[in-house]
Amino acid sequence: MLRRGFKTWCENAAANYRRDLGLARGAPLDPVLLARHLGILVWSPQDIPGIGKEVLELLTVDDADSWDAVTIEAEGMVLVILNSISDDGRRNNSLAHELAHIILEHEPAHVFHTPDGHMMMNEYNEVHEEEADCLAGALLLPRDALLQAIRQGMSDMALARHFGVSAALLRMRRNKTGIDKQLSHSRV
Repeated sequence: MLRRGFKTWCENAAANYRRDLGLARGAPLDPVLLARHLGILVWSPQDIPGIGKEVLELLTVDDADSWDAVTIEAEGMVLVILNSISDDGRRNNSLAHELAHIILEHEPAHVFHTPDGHMMMNEYNEVHEEEADCLAGALLLPRDALLQAIRQGMSDMALARHFGVSAALLRMRRNKTGIDKQLSHSRV
């Protein structure tokens, strides 16, 4: 579904952000530092002023598996609230994904409350989600850095740990970038 040239654009944009942050191509990117660079606040539910104990418990205990991150834009400010219960790799993935939506200037989905108090989105844009996944992956795991690390013999577990990502994101990047196919052809 991605438009022609979009993956290359993502790799180039990621390289530019890494350069702006003074990172080597193969260095892990802390998405919190990128958020600061972009002027975006990052909070956990515990940071929300006046949040009630019941709501906090719902977000971090009772229903913690139902959400990863939410971006709020108001009064010229952008705030990303991350699920503090998620492991580091998933939080990094989630924040990079939210930052990708912001960088790509995607129109945010509108949220509303149902009569029984549930929060719902009014739309889901599959193209925007795929684009955000692509850019987030390039930010956290640049293709050339990933290829170099695999050629050096790093295991998937070591790669995920080094780049601070989930095993799922690592698998996705290996598949979507065609690295495994490239390496299998070079071994023949």
